[in-house]
Amino acid sequence: MSDQAGTTQGGFWTDATGERTVDRYSTLVNMVDDGIYQLDAEGRFVAVNDAIVSLTGYAREELLGKHASTVIDDEDVSRIQREIYQRFTDGDREGEPLEFTARMADGETIPCELELHLLVEDGTFQGTIGVVRDIADRKQTEQEFREHELELFRTLLNHSNDSVLVVDPETGRYLDVNDTACERRGYSREEFLDLTVMDLETEIPDQEAWRSFVEELRAEGQLTFDGHHRRKDGTTYPVEVNTSYVDLDKEYVLAIARDVTKRREYERYLEDAKSQLEAATEAGAVGTWEWHIPEDEMVVGTSFARTFGIEPEVASEGVPLDQFIEAIHEDDRKRVEVAIEEAVETCGDYEEEYRVWDADDNLRWVVARGHVECDDGEPVRFPGALTDITKRKRAELKLQQNNEQLETLFEVLPVGVVVAEADGQIIQANDIAHEIWGGDVFDAESVEEYEQYPVWDAESGERVQPDEMTLARVVNGEEVLDPDIYEIEAVDGERRVIRLEGMPVRDEHGEVTRGVATLTDITDRREAQRALEESERRYRTLVENFPNGAVGLFDDNLRYTAVGGQLFDRLDYDPEDRIGYRFTELHTPDLVEELEPHFRAALDGEASTFEIEYQGRYLHAHTLPVRDADDEVYAGMLVIRDVTERREYERMLEESNDRLEQFAYAASHDLQEPLRMVSSYLQLLERRYDDDLDEDGQEFLEFAVDGADRMREMIDGLLKYSRVETRGDPFETVSLDDVLTEVCDDLQVMIQESNAEITTEDLPRVEGDHGQLRQVFQNLLDNAIEYSGDDPPRIYIDAERDGDQWLVSVEDNGVGIDPEDTDRVFEVFQRLHARGEHAGTGIGLALVERIIERHGGDVWVESDPGQGSTFSFTLPVASDFET
Repeated sequence: MSDQAGTTQGGFWTDATGERTVDRYSTLVNMVDDGIYQLDAEGRFVAVNDAIVSLTGYAREELLGKHASTVIDDEDVSRIQREIYQRFTDGDREGEPLEFTARMADGETIPCELELHLLVEDGTFQGTIGVVRDIADRKQTEQEFREHELELFRTLLNHSNDSVLVVDPETGRYLDVNDTACERRGYSREEFLDLTVMDLETEIPDQEAWRSFVEELRAEGQLTFDGHHRRKDGTTYPVEVNTSYVDLDKEYVLAIARDVTKRREYERYLEDAKSQLEAATEAGAVGTWEWHIPEDEMVVGTSFARTFGIEPEVASEGVPLDQFIEAIHEDDRKRVEVAIEEAVETCGDYEEEYRVWDADDNLRWVVARGHVECDDGEPVRFPGALTDITKRKRAELKLQQNNEQLETLFEVLPVGVVVAEADGQIIQANDIAHEIWGGDVFDAESVEEYEQYPVWDAESGERVQPDEMTLARVVNGEEVLDPDIYEIEAVDGERRVIRLEGMPVRDEHGEVTRGVATLTDITDRREAQRALEESERRYRTLVENFPNGAVGLFDDNLRYTAVGGQLFDRLDYDPEDRIGYRFTELHTPDLVEELEPHFRAALDGEASTFEIEYQGRYLHAHTLPVRDADDEVYAGMLVIRDVTERREYERMLEESNDRLEQFAYAASHDLQEPLRMVSSYLQLLERRYDDDLDEDGQEFLEFAVDGADRMREMIDGLLKYSRVETRGDPFETVSLDDVLTEVCDDLQVMIQESNAEITTEDLPRVEGDHGQLRQVFQNLLDNAIEYSGDDPPRIYIDAERDGDQWLVSVEDNGVGIDPEDTDRVFEVFQRLHARGEHAGTGIGLALVERIIERHGGDVWVESDPGQGSTFSFTLPVASDFET
């Protein structure tokens, strides 16, 4: 064989003896399913059988003489060479089969298994013989089996009560978690796999801590520790964590975390119980006694003696029983004595619960247990133990008081309450529950017996079966926090609408022991709700048909809940497109900035009025609060009227007034010149021809002069009237006291001649035109003196605050005015008296009205003939006025 090792022909078969034997052996080799080959010492093919040719897809001539790496994956070539070298070094010619990847002529790869045999002669390596098997099917089967095992393993993990987490040791990122971990932490699997240990674990806050932990785990292989897991909502719970460092296809950290919440609670419970027991023992809560009956000596422990108010040193030497009996509460003493006597007579057991006064005169509850020992029927010893149960009794008394209070509360609650056992047995119902349903409905044996009492779903009107009702669901463990609304037919035949809620009562194991349901009669409320809905429908109808405007109702989130009105017929959107949206989402930022303060003010209970321009239209807007029956603001309302046409009319009216004022000014101004000429010529005639004129001529001349004078006065008055708006001064803070003083100075001669008396209170400061207000007072005082009648004028002036205005009154004792003429006196050139009776042009009060209107106020007169007159007008409060 060694002679053939270095050739490239089929010498592999010529080592056999006899040509026929070689042929048969060759045939046998080519018939087997496994591939067989021989390599020389350099790794070149010396011989291959048909299976190798079929497996690789190369012709035999293409393989012979080629290096084995032609058909072996690059990653496996060096590994097989190392294995050959190792076996040659160790003298192991066979060894375990090797797996490798064979590369085909078409570039495909196939997983194979190789049984390798080394050819060695005289310690020299001559080559190898190998048997190759295609293990693709086996690998596929193994892969499917592994996947099946993996799925089975994952199913088992997901049903585990422990959290299982697989973590990348380098980054700390979670690679896989089971369902238990997701449920306990509150994350979905996708959310979990986006997180790292540092995101969730309280004990490993950063990357440095994680690296330190991984290093320790890699060194130890496994670590167990207690910690806390953080849930998605930020809460934590205690866990016991077992971690392992696993090296499979790559390295992993495997953590199995067990929720030990209940165990920790139990440990705390045991610790508390232990502490309580130790405290009770230290406080002498448990004591012992032994009564030597023939000698009547009670030998007791320290805590026993202290409980009965006896010095421990005395009690240790023996004390008569009566001394202990005396410490027992007088109401319990006789009963205890009888029980002791009975135990002694029968040589039996003894157990009594009673009260005793201790050394500090505190009353304590104890329970004593013992047994009388007899000798030949004679009682000789009576040992026993005493336990202090004061705390328990106090707790029982407190519990009893609580139960009594609960019972009282049960009866005085403003709702009906029904309690049922877990089996459905109704055990209690308060008076209100009986009143709601009527009669003795709750005397039924169980909730299942309610078949006889009709119940309907208040919304759908469908009949509700007994096992579907609230109390039946509650005793089955359901929490009914979203109220059930039923319509019932009470025992008295009356239909009522009730609301039911319920909660199961569970024991420490989570088992339902009872169910509690509450009943509230909401019949009146439902009727009120229907009435409210009907009112709201009417309101919406009004809103939708609001004339020449729009109405919007908005909630405290500034969201429109109702919108309508005829204004939308002129706009390019539907009111329904507004409902459900915040006004900030519907309007431009500038309009939002203008509207929001008014909307907020309405929700704060304040009404406001303003004007806006929207889509080329002028709108007069009013916001106001909407209140409920308790006068609480629960919404706001926006009312809008389209004043576009009115604004246009006002503009036209203003232009007309401007033209009229210009005309009046021009006319009055232009009339001055011919009037002056007439007056001048009349005066010239009077000077030159006065002596030549007879009495009639002189009278005629006087009439002409007087007419010219009156015409000049009327023109002056008309000129002042036309200039009220255009020639007035800007408004400023004006002291009415100062104005009145100036007017009185101007009218001083008239006041003295008429013997007028003017009385005034302190007058306020107002916002106005000083000169025009002076004209107002001058005209009113002039009229009051002029029309005073036969008596000296008596004038009284005062003012009072009315919101943001002052109400000023000028009262006189003059001739008065017929009520039918109180409006006419403010018209231009209107006179109530002949000129011979009183002088004047009839324009003074019209000028007063015009000035007051310019100041945003009103003026009126209250009078009766012969009773004097009171002229009143309003003026705005000065901006710097302090309340």
